[in-house]
Amino acid sequence: MSDNALINIGTNAVQTYDDTMFDAIKSGADFLPRLQLMTANSAPCKAGEFPTNHYARVADNEFRDLGDTVDVIVCSWRPMALEQDDEDGVIVVYDPKADDTGKPTGEFARIQKKADSAGMNGCMYGPQFLVWVPSANEFMTFYMASKTARRAAPAVKARMYKAATLGSRKIETKDYTWFGPTCQACSTPLETPDEASLMEEINKFTNPPEPAVETVEEDESGRER
Repeated sequence: MSDNALINIGTNAVQTYDDTMFDAIKSGADFLPRLQLMTANSAPCKAGEFPTNHYARVADNEFRDLGDTVDVIVCSWRPMALEQDDEDGVIVVYDPKADDTGKPTGEFARIQKKADSAGMNGCMYGPQFLVWVPSANEFMTFYMASKTARRAAPAVKARMYKAATLGSRKIETKDYTWFGPTCQACSTPLETPDEASLMEEINKFTNPPEPAVETVEEDESGRER
């Protein structure tokens, strides 16, 4: 099986964030749907309305089942920090404004520090990926903001511009059992998006408004271990 890049962006779009920064909430017609692994902690799974450990296309609080695995092409990524506030809505920060050592500063760092503290505080951070989902014939975002997802994120980043199969795996400790995302090379030939649409989505994704206050859908903030 060939493992060559499936998309070639050339010099038309520059990857905004470098490896030292590695780590939208979106609604409405101008925003992309999101791709989400629906674990047992997800409200629709708890209610028996959605299969556990399946991937969903989520938009406008509608969940479409994509299966227990989903093939994608990883098109881009950006850092994202998010804070839910009952009064101000949801604050979304995409720019870490890193210092000379590569550590985030400013508002991003504040949200990251709060997310890493104990308790449910409405904050999260991690890499958000732009992916092309051939089975749905559309672009989606994939936000890897839980501790478990962030540990799996380098495997997704390693598939940049290539085909990937997203799945899940069981994680067990002495006291807890839960599931997290996995990513591996995809062995199925995938249809790629047309170049014009690809470049448009990459450029919009890598140049988001900053700062942003957006509306969060219920399950985006579901915390995992």
